[in-house]
Amino acid sequence: MRFGLVAVILTLPLEFTTTYFWQPLARWALAITGIAFVYLVATGRREVRLPRQASVIVLAVFLAFTFASWLLLRAPGSSKGVLDITLYPIAGLLMFNVARTEDDHRRAWMALLVSGLAVAALGAILFVTHWSIWTPNPAVANRLNITFGDPNITARFLTLCACAAVLTFAARKAPSWLAVATAIACALVLPLTFSRSGLALFIVSVVVAAVASTTRRRAAALAAGTLVVFAVSTGVNPVTRDRAESAAMTLATLVTGSTNTSAPAARATSQGGVTLDDNRKYLVAAGVNMFVDHPLTGVGFGGYQQQLVTNYKRYLPPNFLHPDTASHTAFVTVAAEEGVVGLGLLLGFLVWLGVEAFRARRSVWVQLPMVLILPIVLYSQFEGRLLEEPYFWLCLALVYAAFRLRGTRPPALSRQPANRDAAVSRLPK
Repeated sequence: MRFGLVAVILTLPLEFTTTYFWQPLARWALAITGIAFVYLVATGRREVRLPRQASVIVLAVFLAFTFASWLLLRAPGSSKGVLDITLYPIAGLLMFNVARTEDDHRRAWMALLVSGLAVAALGAILFVTHWSIWTPNPAVANRLNITFGDPNITARFLTLCACAAVLTFAARKAPSWLAVATAIACALVLPLTFSRSGLALFIVSVVVAAVASTTRRRAAALAAGTLVVFAVSTGVNPVTRDRAESAAMTLATLVTGSTNTSAPAARATSQGGVTLDDNRKYLVAAGVNMFVDHPLTGVGFGGYQQQLVTNYKRYLPPNFLHPDTASHTAFVTVAAEEGVVGLGLLLGFLVWLGVEAFRARRSVWVQLPMVLILPIVLYSQFEGRLLEEPYFWLCLALVYAAFRLRGTRPPALSRQPANRDAAVSRLPK
């Protein structure tokens, strides 16, 4: 039990192990940890605890509504999604019960840094040798996905590890060499994923981590060095420079609402004759119209893809040989599938959790997972995987576990005598 959470965190990036073990290795680590926990509960040495924060109630209502929404439709191909929202909360509850002490939290975050450093180092080796461990999708064969199935998810993972490195370095909760090496390695390798969302959100996330730290001078020093390495790694490679320009143009268009025509057009990425640069536009447009047509409860959880290829197939570009039909924008997906009720519950949970964490912001163990939840939410608006993101549930488990630690809430003021004479006068005579 002491090292079960560490084993889960170390194996989470190893998505390629699905090929060899039927399921990712992290799930087997979770299963073994769960069996050990059940044994300790059965023998009376542990007890099952539940988070007591009010935001947990909102999360439970949202999950219940999501499951009920799926029961009403049961769209084809939605079984994996419903398994995710059923099993991930159970895994989160297990991790919440395992992380009981500060040592448990320290080991967990050091394990994340070690995994980030190892994956980044492996990525550098694969890039230099032109090898690959796992390329299940031919569209990403020329991009660095390392141990993940998708290079965009790889970029998300490296961003999380870099943010954790900045915060642990600032708070002195991990060896300085490990935090610095992890941050620099992640900054060096992330541009090689060619992830446009990663090129933009890495900068935002590292800056947020530095600002959120209570020891801002140390955090700013490592954050600045990390961003310098990131800029150099992006600039020396013509492909990453091109992707960065494309990401900047996309962001400018999103903010200003107009197309930037002064910069050279970004190179289109193709897959079997399919241009991928504009697929988000029709996916978002279809999701918005599903929400408009079904504003209250949506088309049902897991029903987006089925609706897109049937009732909303007019949004599919006719010139795409194999158009993408999976939504990549988490909030649009929730709005389309669960309407204003589901989206309101999800946003309400995130806001309420943020308020609870803000009240306990002096605790570094609360601060760490909450800062990492922000890039997870931001990435999910470009690459999906919010409720299906295992690191989201890991961070939720750790933040709720951190609320239980002594010192996350200011102690109540005790009524003590104003001076020593008053104290002496109260002694029994």
